[in-house]
Amino acid sequence: MSEETVTPPAEPARPEGDYAIVEVLGHRTIIGRTSEVERFGTKFLAVEPIWQDAFLPAVLIGGASIYQLTPCSAETAFARQAKYHSQLPPSIGATVPRPVDEFAPRFLTHDTDEYGEEF
Repeated sequence: MSEETVTPPAEPARPEGDYAIVEVLGHRTIIGRTSEVERFGTKFLAVEPIWQDAFLPAVLIGGASIYQLTPCSAETAFARQAKYHSQLPPSIGATVPRPVDEFAPRFLTHDTDEYGEEF
């Protein structure tokens, strides 16, 4: 009876950078890659939220709006990313296209006006 060594699958390479779980006033939690940027003569925390294993455009957060910032590893950030569209803060979710619900009534998914003309 021979023993086989089983190697676990390799973790995918994550992009370099600092990652954090950022809690912002207004009960919003944003998980992603972070950096400090200066805009309009003021320092901001730039967070690139992780959604579907990819980065969304950076969200700029003023320092006074940060309730809590928990630095974490890239693996933790990708594991804790929002799994459902409803888990994204509304301001970020508004910029992400939602998939068309295949069970929605046709009049909600078909691009025609009331006369049947395509638009």
